[in-house]
Amino acid sequence: MQHDVTALDVTAAPETPSLTVAELARRTGLPVRTIRYYQTKGLLPAPARQGRHARYDEGHVERLHLISELHARGLRLDAVAEVLRQHGAGETSVSEWLGLGESLARPWVDDGPALLSEAELDERLGDRPAGTAAALERAGYLERRTDTIPATFLVPSPALLDLALEFEDAGLDIVTSGAARALLEPRLARAADELVAHVTERVTLERLARGGPADVARFVDQLRPLARRAADVLFAHQMERALQQVLEPNRRKQ
Repeated sequence: MQHDVTALDVTAAPETPSLTVAELARRTGLPVRTIRYYQTKGLLPAPARQGRHARYDEGHVERLHLISELHARGLRLDAVAEVLRQHGAGETSVSEWLGLGESLARPWVDDGPALLSEAELDERLGDRPAGTAAALERAGYLERRTDTIPATFLVPSPALLDLALEFEDAGLDIVTSGAARALLEPRLARAADELVAHVTERVTLERLARGGPADVARFVDQLRPLARRAADVLFAHQMERALQQVLEPNRRKQ
């Protein structure tokens, strides 16, 4: 009775590291100095040693491809190094890491820059006075491009442009709303930086270690609408407090 040896032989021999650093560089398209830099930063496991020579394997190739993908999708190298230390990439599929990068890079609002022709801008402004476009330009809501014929206008945030026009309709002139925007933006930028650092330190790295990048991607997707609602409520409370402080002296006089 003959046995099917091929069917029984299911265990592959372990791979012997065989790539030199120059061959690894050619396989991945990365300079040798970059590969060695990644090693010093803990992003890339140390190579095997064959005598005095370093040898790399397919695991190193895959890790370098992963690092390049994550870095290209906006993750800083120090952040990549930290999450790889917390949760080894060998335990996680590349698609999960890429899904995390996509989740972090996904816009919080559909409000990308837009280029408007003069006719499109006139249509957006409607029957407002002739100086409206110039006022919007001075306030930073739009920028006249001088490198195109015919003239075009760059609108960094169409949503803010529309809000400025709605504020004007409500009685708040463009100069005042532009100054309010200039007041708010740097303060909100600092608050956002501090909030991201706070949540990353206390929540994100722990979730990476426990559940991996897929868990963090789900967390960020759930957090996005909740954070916007929380910011809306908190700002409303602070506006109410500030208005009460303005009104209080007048009430005392009555």
